[in-house]
Amino acid sequence: MTHILAVSDWRSQPIDDLYTILETVEPTPDLLLYAGDDLSRFKNADTDTDHLAELARLTKHQQSLYVRGNDDFPPSTGPQFDSEFATDLHRTPYIYEDLVFIGQEGSTQGPGLITYTEDDVQRHLSEHRTACEDRTPILVTHTPPFGILDIGKRFGQQHIGSKAVRSFIDDIQPPATVCGHCHQFGGRAETLEYGTVINIASHDGVDDPGRYALITIDASNESIEYEFYDTRHLLGSRLTDLVQVGRNRVEQFSELGITNPDEITEERRAELEALPGASSWHVDRWIAHRQAFENDEVVILNKSAFDDLHDTEPLLLDIETDLQQDRIWLVGTYSYQNDAYRQFFEPDDESALLQDLSEYLDDHGSEPIIYYGGNYFDEQCLSRRFDEHGITEGIDHLERAHDLGITAQQELFGPFNQHKLDVVASALGFEYQDPTVDGFVVGSKYTRYLLNGEEPDWDRLKQYNNDDVTALRTIVDHIRS
Repeated sequence: MTHILAVSDWRSQPIDDLYTILETVEPTPDLLLYAGDDLSRFKNADTDTDHLAELARLTKHQQSLYVRGNDDFPPSTGPQFDSEFATDLHRTPYIYEDLVFIGQEGSTQGPGLITYTEDDVQRHLSEHRTACEDRTPILVTHTPPFGILDIGKRFGQQHIGSKAVRSFIDDIQPPATVCGHCHQFGGRAETLEYGTVINIASHDGVDDPGRYALITIDASNESIEYEFYDTRHLLGSRLTDLVQVGRNRVEQFSELGITNPDEITEERRAELEALPGASSWHVDRWIAHRQAFENDEVVILNKSAFDDLHDTEPLLLDIETDLQQDRIWLVGTYSYQNDAYRQFFEPDDESALLQDLSEYLDDHGSEPIIYYGGNYFDEQCLSRRFDEHGITEGIDHLERAHDLGITAQQELFGPFNQHKLDVVASALGFEYQDPTVDGFVVGSKYTRYLLNGEEPDWDRLKQYNNDDVTALRTIVDHIRS
């Protein structure tokens, strides 16, 4: 067995978190893989600290394997790492037992300090091919293979992967290909006939957690297992499971000697309310959430916050879009008034879909429209698209729309650490028919259809949308009961 820790695009996350991962994860990884970008953070010019080398010392084989990203400096001007503990795979394949790790740096599309043409990539990987003849290859590439976990939106919705990388892996068929670059697909994998592509890019916002994957390659080197994690789980307690508790709040709790949710009690209310940015409102919810965990039940703190759901016959709604969220192609609804589900499906004619939906909303004009976004997404997206197509009556209907996800975050608590629709509904006993599908998968498959004409399994995507509406109904039924 070979155990690998894989990360990429660690652009804003604390490097200390990587030390914590390597010091605590079991079993200890044999190797660390880094798929590029912001490598300058790993070689501190002021102290000359070589983080890649120091992190390598925490692996069993004491080795960090890396490639440079498109935003990294080339070797002539970029950081130089201790070659005893860190290997630049773009320049030197690395042999570990019966495996050989090869690398492709930079990107083939968009701006960057390290970019290549597809012909350049093809020639480079061909040169490394001889290293794969007697060993099982593992490819570490900053840019994903074309068409796999590679749809970007920074410069318009498009594939940003490399066709030469795709051709190469289709040819040599590695059991694992590790990549980054396309942040929105970070923490996702796609299994091909011969192996798995793993994108482990992290987002680069100041508060975005770092993503990492633990990869296990079996003794025969023919199959792999992997698990995705992020650094929100490194703090050593369940405090971050509580609503509106992140890294900074955990540090504030620590200063009070609070290290686990059991210590969030009514007796400590005064101390808790005195924390920066805290109030009785926050403490009420921390205590309610802690009690929900303890009692393993879903509870409502303030029932009056859900008055829209009582003494009315609400209309439930859920929308599906492309990844860029500028095209609606599927809308699912459930009417309590008629006890009826309905879907509006038009993958090629958004205007017709929205016109039909507007007329349907007009037929249900007395019902509050309930959706579950947590960020006003459905409502804002519908408003933009109605406006784009000049359907003003559709915009008017949204005046009676309500985002149940926002109210749930504030008033509904249970044995869960996220207020996502599927998580809350699952806590209430709902089960999705296909748990391998989520909203991102649905959006990405539709986006592939827009870009490539690649027909997805429409029935599978429609079933997911119907499940989302039913999950929403499960939550509403609980609140109304």
